[in-house]
Amino acid sequence: MSGSNKNEKKEEDCSCYAESRTKKTCPPVRNVTHPLRYYEFSPDELKALEECDKESFYQRCLPFSTLFATVTYAAVKYEFLSRNPHFGAVPKVLVAAFVGHIYGRLSYMSKCEAKLRNLPTNSHLGNVMRKYHLENNPPLDPKKR
Repeated sequence: MSGSNKNEKKEEDCSCYAESRTKKTCPPVRNVTHPLRYYEFSPDELKALEECDKESFYQRCLPFSTLFATVTYAAVKYEFLSRNPHFGAVPKVLVAAFVGHIYGRLSYMSKCEAKLRNLPTNSHLGNVMRKYHLENNPPLDPKKR
């Protein structure tokens, strides 16, 4: 037994990674048990997620950010809010725009969830979203009406 065998790095088994990865680029193995660690989205899932992203930005984030920033700027201009001595209205307007962006994303979540639930039955993401929806919104029992 030579000491060099102990010091040699073991080749990591990357057979569970995508074929484009090589053993040289294999990340260190961690104790991560997330079930979707190696999940690759289908084209339908990617399309639905991209639509959710674009629609939430243009239909919610942009209007809410603009509205919140405009109202905040008007409040500073008409002295309902105080100006920053060095930066003026800019910090408050930027925070308002950021809050509008976050509010827009959060307000669109239910529509995006519905869009993901309508994915085909062979979609893992669609099945997960349908299962999550049924667990949190059980159907009404007709006897209890």
